[in-house]
Parts: sequence; C-alpha cells; structure tokens
Amino acid sequence: MDGKKKIWATAVLYAVASVGFVVPAGAEETMTHDLDEVIVEADRNTLPGGFVANNDRVGILGNIKAIDVPFTQKKYTEKTIMTFYDPNQPLNGTLANTPSIRIGSTSPMYTDFSMRGVNMNASHYYINGIPNMFNQTRSIPAYILSSVDIVSGPNTVLNGATFSNNGTNGTDAPAGLLNGTTKRAAADPVTRYTQRFSGRSTWTEDLDLGRRFGKNNEWGIRVNAHNEDGGLSIKDADVRDKSIYINLDHQDAKSMTNIFGGYYDWKVNGGQRWLSANGVTKGNLAEAPNGKTDLSFDGQTKYNHGMLFTLNHIQKFSDKWSGFINGGYGHYSEHKNDPNSGSLTLGDNGKLSGKFRDYVSDSKSSYWQVGVSNKAAIGNVKNDLSFAVDYFMYKSKAVNSGSAAGQATIGGDLWNGVHIIGTPIAAADIDSVGYSKEYAYAATLADRFEFGKASLYAALQYRDTETESASGAKVSKDSLNPTFAIAYKPVENLSVYASYAQSYTKPVEVSKSYDNAGEIFKPIKNKQTEVGIKYRGGEILHSLAFFELNQGSYIKEDNPGGKIGEIYTQNGENKFKGVEYSLTGKVAPKWNVMGGLMYLDGKREKLAKGSEHLEGRYATGTPKCNAVLATEYEADQNNSAIFRMNYVGKSHVNDNGVMAPDYMTFDLGYKHKTKINSTPVTLTAMCYNVLGKDYWISRGTSVALSRRAAHNDAVSAVRYLADSHTAFRS
Repeated sequence: MDGKKKIWATAVLYAVASVGFVVPAGAEETMTHDLDEVIVEADRNTLPGGFVANNDRVGILGNIKAIDVPFTQKKYTEKTIMTFYDPNQPLNGTLANTPSIRIGSTSPMYTDFSMRGVNMNASHYYINGIPNMFNQTRSIPAYILSSVDIVSGPNTVLNGATFSNNGTNGTDAPAGLLNGTTKRAAADPVTRYTQRFSGRSTWTEDLDLGRRFGKNNEWGIRVNAHNEDGGLSIKDADVRDKSIYINLDHQDAKSMTNIFGGYYDWKVNGGQRWLSANGVTKGNLAEAPNGKTDLSFDGQTKYNHGMLFTLNHIQKFSDKWSGFINGGYGHYSEHKNDPNSGSLTLGDNGKLSGKFRDYVSDSKSSYWQVGVSNKAAIGNVKNDLSFAVDYFMYKSKAVNSGSAAGQATIGGDLWNGVHIIGTPIAAADIDSVGYSKEYAYAATLADRFEFGKASLYAALQYRDTETESASGAKVSKDSLNPTFAIAYKPVENLSVYASYAQSYTKPVEVSKSYDNAGEIFKPIKNKQTEVGIKYRGGEILHSLAFFELNQGSYIKEDNPGGKIGEIYTQNGENKFKGVEYSLTGKVAPKWNVMGGLMYLDGKREKLAKGSEHLEGRYATGTPKCNAVLATEYEADQNNSAIFRMNYVGKSHVNDNGVMAPDYMTFDLGYKHKTKINSTPVTLTAMCYNVLGKDYWISRGTSVALSRRAAHNDAVSAVRYLADSHTAFRS
C-alpha cells in the first residue's frame, strides 16, 4: 500500500508539473479585488494564483525576487493563510503546503511541526523579523498576518543572533526559519467583522480595522481584535482566547517606521494528543483510535497570557546609504496541568501511563538590531552591502511538581481514555525560584554582488553566547558562522544556485525529567549545503533542491541506578540528505496549483562508545517521502473550490524498530462571494481530512493522534460591515 500511494502522489505531481512547462500564460482571473475585498494588503506583487509572493525577505539583505533567492524559500500570502485557516492550529494549515514540513500535532495544546526532519514549533517563529515572541504552546494568531516567510536551512547569519525557550535547538534551528509579517493599513480603508463556528461549538469573532490618516496619509493604523470560546472537534476539549493587536506605521520620503503590539489571554482544556513512543517495544504501533478521542484527564488545562511589542525602522541617509533598527520585547506566563514532560507514554497493546504535573512558568525575551546598508555599483558590478549588530536576551523561571515524591500518576489506554490515580500535587510558588538566562551578541557583515548573469552572496557573523542556569552555572561560546551562495541566470526565467550555511545551537540545560538535571551542554555546530534550480515555465514557478543537513544529536539513555532512570546526553549527529521539489502558479486560466514532493534520508552517525548499536539507524520521525498538492478552481469571479491531498510516508518512532504507518488525507473547500444589501460577503467552507482517516503522526520519538473530520461539526464564519466573510470548517 505504501508503494502504491507513493507512486500515485508522485505521478500526480509530475503530471501537474509537466503542464506548467507547456501551457502558455493565460488571463489571470484571481478573486483578489472583487467586491472591494483585499486579500493581500501589504504586498500585491504575487506569483500567478495568488498563493505565494513574488519577492522573498532575505534577512538583512532585504527583499529579493523569489526566482533569484539561492535557498529554498517562499512567502505565503494572506490568501493562503486565510484559505487554509485551521481553528485548532491557525497556521498549520498553511505550513502543510510546504513539502519539507510535516505537521506534528492537530491539537491546540501544541504548535509542533518538523522541517527537513528537524523538530520545530511556534517558538521558532519570528514576528516582523523579531524572534521568540511566542512559545511551544501558544498558536501564532493567523488573523494578524499578511504573509509568512518559510526559509530552509540555518539562517542565523542573515537573521540575527537568537536563542529561545524551546528545548534542544531553540530558535536557532538548523532546518529553517519562519517569519510572519503583520497586517498594516492599506491605501483603502478596511472594516471587517468575522464570525466563525467550528469544532463542536467554538464561536469566534474577529474585528479588523485599518485606516490611513495625516498629511499624504503618511500614518496608518491596523487593529485586530479576537474573541474565541467553545468546544473543539476533539471530544471534551474546549478553548478560550481573548486577544487584541495594534499595528501603527509611518511612511515618508526618507523613512519608514512600524510599531506592533498586542495582548493575549488564551486557555485550552483537554485536547491531549502527544504520546511518547519509547514504551512500545516491538512491532508496529497499535491501531490509531478515532481521531475525536480525547486522552486528557479531568482538569487537564493549559493557560497562556502575555504581551509583545516590535519595532522596525528604516532611515534613508542618501541615495546609497540607509540605516535600520529592529527590536522587540515579549513577556508571557504559562500555567498547565498536564502529563510530566507534556506527554503520556504509549506502551504495548495501547496502554498509556504518565505522571501528573503542575507547571508554572514566567518568561521574558528582548531583541535589538542596529545596522546600515549601502547600495552601490563598482563598474558593472552591483553591490548590496549590509552590516548589523545584534543583542538577544531571554530569561525564564519555572516550577514543576512532576518530580515530587508521592505525585499522582495517570493510567488508561488508547480506546477508553485516561484517569488520575492518587492526589495531584500543586507546584511551589514561582517566586521561590530564580531565572535562568540566555544572552547572545553578534556582528554580521553581508554582501550581495551582481555581475552580469551571476550573483554572489557572502556573509560572516561573529557571535558570543552565554547560558546561565537558575543555580548560577554558566556556559559561554564564541563562534564564526559563514553563509555563502552563488546563483547564475543563463536566461531570465531560469536560475541555478549553490549555497552553504552554518549555525550553532544554544547551550542546552538538561531538564528535571532526567537524572542529570542541571547539566549544561556546549553549543554544537549545524550546517547545510544545497544546490538547486528555479524555473518559471508559463505561469508556474518550479523549484528543485538537493540538500544535506547535519544536526548535532541529543539522545535519551537508560540509567538503571538513577532516581528517574534516564539521562539526557549530547551524542553524535543526525544527517539528513534529501531532494525537495515545489511548484506554485496557474496550470490553466481558471486553475491554480501549489505543492511539492520531498524525499528524505535521515541517519544517525558519529555516535560515541556505548551507543554504537544506533550507528546508521534511521533518525526517528523522518519519513522518506512527503507529498502535497493543493488546487483551486475559479469557476467565475464569485465562486471557487479548493482541493488538497497530503501524503506522509512511514517512519521509525523509536530505537526498537517500531514504525508509524504511512497515510494520505484529503481536504475540500468552497468559496462564494455575494452581497447582503450593499455589504460584500464571502462564504467559505473547508473540511480537513474529509474521508475521516485515523492515523498516527510521528514526531521524533513521539507520536500524536490525527484529528478526524467530524461531518456533524459545522464550522462557520460571517464578516459584516464594509467587508464581510463567512467560513464553514471541520
């Protein structure tokens, strides 16, 4: 079955790709401007089909045409974000259109995904170029974004000195980077009120207001307010979210300033889907239960509230010189009652076990970047030079009852749910513990040369980092991180390139879930090499890349004599070799397409003595084949339909040879535009996993349950006032 699905997915993609090489450019019939609806406010310069922008942001080098960027990179537009809006995970529906990305959870309790085999989550997101404004639990609010940049490979050098609060790799993940750009006031006023009904009973309201004012409309303000309350498609799970975000900008002939800030108060009850697979000793995983199944105990909850602020300023000094300032501050608190380490342990025969945890944390993050750029020409050579200095600070403190003696345990199975055994213990007062701290300082020099049909990218960053535990233990490291690439365009619609990028992970402190808690590992090197080709045939942009990614490895090892029984160690590396193909555009006048295919070979190498038995084994959670194809049929100016197929191959979930089976899912949607009196209204419907497939999602040594489509779960949204929309989703 695995082979048949793989062949079918590949054949469909190849068929679509071949059309792109032979179909001439046709009349573009997008729905962008109908009925005064503006899908993309900040950037209308999109590729055919409207799903992907024509320009990409390349860190401190600024915006570059997509076909000229010497990396695997794309910028999804607001049209894509809203088309694939998923109430459980608002942005994961957008990320799923990237063949190198696999969604790691369908639960609102987590924001996990992987890119080119490396685990990531919402703490890896940048907002307006500022890192670490969100965390693993809190979903990125899709309704505030005009676009999302997805960059493959280590990108520290071009995107500043960053760390994060996320486990082993932090924001400095070697697999890539994601940046969301917030909505800004457009030339025309925007007034939108949106209502959605989703899951079992979730009611959502969004208010979106945008205005420009002042002399020559140099000032702009955009306000997005959000209220969400009700039951999710997962049984016995519900969510509450009250948030407000404001974007203020100023533009004149010599400067551009953008200020963004917001506050959120978010809580989800139930929705447990994340399971550690280390307890499965042989064979395959147990059959996946119904995707509606809730594996939460009574009282399981996660609560987040916080605020954030970002600043972006560009000042033009002359025709050649300009300066820039980017910065931000975030502060959030979290309280959760859930299984220790966030997951239950899945054993043989579907048995589930775990320990209760009461967890309280407080985190603060600050980032500032100052730099200058110069655009000049030396003879026939164009030169774009940028220099920047960066400062990053993150501090956090947390208390956890999970290691307390006599703590309550959790038991059950996949089919009957779980329950608490014993009396839960509350965490200590958070003021009783101190902050752990992370610092990073960097200086970066980057240049882009254009000479004839060739372009050369070169960047070098010096970075000094330090991590300090709450007990005062410190680890510091300075490093030189290069990035370089060369691109050649023999003709205007064809580009070939080669690139190399390098970065270091953050110093990692071992958590209290292991016997060696408090040990701090030094940063380790990650690197990626990539060669590729980009071709625009007709109205389709094709991208093909071959890559090798080396990531330092952390593994869990048995410690029979220890209190907990496991230690966490830095051992060897994961090597990912792969090929990634993607396409976006129009295959015919009324047909838009987006998708791609990735083949990935992930292996463990260079393991230390005592772990030789793992040498050459497949890295866990890395299927060899992923494929996605999304198509949109625009019947006329007021009606369109969406279809998406997503295939994920089988993968290892632990070191015992246990596999998660492959799966294929299908999504269907419809959009209709009309008017109620004089008010534009858009009605949309979107059903994910429309065939109700139950499946396992592999994520490293963990697995998660799918979310099964519930045909009796209506999801709807209505926008009124000057611009209105309605959406139905499940």
